[in-house]
Amino acid sequence: MQQPQLDPLWDEGISSFLYGEYEKRQQALTIDDLQMFANEHAVRIGDILETLFLMAIYGEWIYADAEGRERVLDEDALNELYAKGRLGPEDLSAFDGVWIPIS
Repeated sequence: MQQPQLDPLWDEGISSFLYGEYEKRQQALTIDDLQMFANEHAVRIGDILETLFLMAIYGEWIYADAEGRERVLDEDALNELYAKGRLGPEDLSAFDGVWIPIS
């Protein structure tokens, strides 16, 4: 018996866009890139980060800090990020590394 296809846990439009940008650039995405995408496409940076967090949690992408060490992201980290509501510059400064899809 065939298993039903589950809907993705993240925003599929944002996910597809991020994969496309990575492929086009052939380099990891930074928080500056993400902020630029958000501004250009009228998307909240929080929605982009939530999508990346969820993809990292489920093994689709990784986040590496500024020293190149992979940081494990989990739902607790995502909840902590959103504990105070909308993200500000101080929240984004904690992500000075890079986002990379797992091939």
